[in-house]
Formats: sequence, structure tokens, C-alpha cells
Amino acid sequence: MKKSIIIVNIVMAGGGDYALGKKIKDIARSTQADGVLFTVSVKSKKFKSESEERFNPCKAVNYNHPVIIVSPYSIMPPRALSSILADLFYQLDIVFCDTVILIDEMDITRDYGSSDRDYEVALSNLGLKNIIFHSLGFSKKSLGYLPMPDQEVIKIQKSAKRDVINLLDSYNLSLPESCGLYIAYLSSETVTMGSQIFIINTLIEEMGSQNNSAYVLVCRDVNRISGLLENIKSIFSKPPYNDLFSECHYSTVADEIKIISHGYVGGTGNKKIHILITTTLPSPIFKSLTSISKTGMMSGDQSLSDYLSLKQRLPYYDKQIWKEPLIDGLKERASELGGEELLNKFQSMVAGRTAYVCTLAFKILTPDDVPTPALNKSLLAFNREVYARKADRKIREILIKYL
Repeated sequence: MKKSIIIVNIVMAGGGDYALGKKIKDIARSTQADGVLFTVSVKSKKFKSESEERFNPCKAVNYNHPVIIVSPYSIMPPRALSSILADLFYQLDIVFCDTVILIDEMDITRDYGSSDRDYEVALSNLGLKNIIFHSLGFSKKSLGYLPMPDQEVIKIQKSAKRDVINLLDSYNLSLPESCGLYIAYLSSETVTMGSQIFIINTLIEEMGSQNNSAYVLVCRDVNRISGLLENIKSIFSKPPYNDLFSECHYSTVADEIKIISHGYVGGTGNKKIHILITTTLPSPIFKSLTSISKTGMMSGDQSLSDYLSLKQRLPYYDKQIWKEPLIDGLKERASELGGEELLNKFQSMVAGRTAYVCTLAFKILTPDDVPTPALNKSLLAFNREVYARKADRKIREILIKYL
């Protein structure tokens, strides 16, 4: 008889932690074991579940000798996590448990006193025989990313164009066939720089194309939208960037139903662009926009994983300061595969503050940055390798080993 699986999903305010928990639950269910997913706030001092999802709602979970998964774990300090698990053992009357598998979000910078050794020491008083540490991400020791299920990818790709047309119809708008769509999800404190890098670099990459471009920027912090709009308007109102377009139109979305125009500026280029900023989009619409987009910029883990699943390549990345190890791992591999040329290309796709020193890190392309055949070949290999680093099978194998 297989052991039951208890997943303790530690969550903060964003939706990425919740999505991670559900993906871990789907992997755990695939082992045919029974189990339950508990969602616990990072602020909890005792085991207090916000929600409970059983793998099989019609069957009670056997709490005798379970395997416990905690994910993501490093957002909660070691001692606090130990207290949560001790209280979980008490509340669920777990007499014996010898295995805890700790799975972290994609490569992150840790606070002082929260190394894996610190967690091992803190959890040692719970009588655990096996304390297993793993991290998602792209460093050499990391597991990779958790992809969307194949069935969901196929469903989105089949319906994406129709869903976007229906969305635009609701605004009395349309997307011309000759217009390239670009989608960005911005969540860092440097959203202005990230959006500028994304727009400027993609326009430079497409300088040979006469097609117009539409940019949809989803800025998670509504309080930043006004400043973001003004800063974008300022940088594109004068040389050298006003030579990238003939007209640049600006809009924002209010209450998810009303598009507000903020005018336009003329330029000396040969294509029209439209920049639309909103604070939120329904998840299915965002995924549909991502699916049909030419290029995207993502932030955090969830949007990055979804983009890889849908587009099979890396997006531009709006980097939170604690995601330095994630970018370092990708930089190292880019350098190994394509040398300085591929490394420079990858660096032009990342914007954000550097850890510890907090300086801005970005690279703006110039019209002279024309990709060579060698760069295109190494970039293709790089994207194929990153796309293939899926963690779901590895996590399933880890689970089966201890069930």
C-alpha cells in the first residue's frame, strides 16, 4: 500500500505560489497515491490551512506514515517552518513520518540564516530520517521548470486567436493581420526600465519589417501605471528612439472594460505602434495573448514557465532582485553554448536590479546588433535546451522513490 502524500503549499500575496502548489499536486496525483494539498500563509505561526484539496475528494486521507512535500519552502524561515510542521503532526495526529521533501521556487537569493543546512538543523528535532532538498530553476543543480500540461497547451493554441478576436470585439477594436503583437507581464519595481528595454529592443530586432506593432503591458502594481505611462511617453517623444516608428499611440484600460486614449506622438520611422497598459487580464486571455504574440516579457516563475510551455523559447525577463541566481544559471549556460555573442544576446533580454548592490542592469540593442548565422544557431540550441528542462518527471521520480 502506497503512503499518502501531504503537500504544504506556503504562499505569499502573488498567484505564483498557489500555482506551484497545484502543479505539485498534479504530479503527486499521477503517482496514484492518495493525498491532500494544504495552503498555508507565509505569515502563519502555527499550522492553519487557508484551503484543503484532497487528491480524491471521496476518499479519506491516511495520515499514518505520510510523505510530506513543502513548496516553496525558503520563503518561510527555518524555525518557523519547523514549528508549522510540528503543529501539523500534532493536529493531524501523525505518529510517524520519516520523509519531508522540500522543493523551492526557481533559483533565488536566500536571506542570511536560511541555507539548506539551516533548514536541516531546524527540522532535525522532528524525527525525520529523510530531509530532501530540491530547487526549481536553471542552475546546474536545479530541476528545471514546471510546464503547463500538454492538453492545456493544445487547448490554448487552438482557441487563442478566436479568444483574442472576441476580446477585441468587446472593445470595438481589431488587430490587423499585418500587426505584430507583443505581451509583457511586469511585476518588479523597475517596470519602467523593463518595459522600455522590451519595446526598444524588439523594435530594433524588427527594423527590417514594415508591419505595425501592438504592445500590451500588464503592470501588476496599479499605482505604477501613471508613472509608467509618462516615462514611456517621455523616452519615445525625442531622439534616438522616435526614429523607431512613424506614430506611437498610448492607451490604458480602466475597470477592465474601458480603453482610455492618451494621444500619440509622431516619429521619423516607418511603422505605427500602439502601447496599451493595464493592471490585470483574466488568466485565459493572458495565455491566449501569449500564445499568438510574436515576443513576450515575463516576470517571476509562473509567467516564465507558461511562456516556455506555449512558445518553446525564453521570453524577455523583468527580473526581481532576488532572482539573480536564476539569471546567473542561464547566463552560464548561454556562455557555454554560444560564447560572448549568445551571452550578450541573452543579457539584452533581461532587465532589473542586481542583487546586493541594487544597480540597474540592462542592455539596449543598437541597429548594428544584427544577429549572425552562428548566433541564430546557438540561440536556437539554447532555447531548445531550456524548454526541454522540465521538472515534472524528475519530481515524480523523487516521490516514487519514497512512497
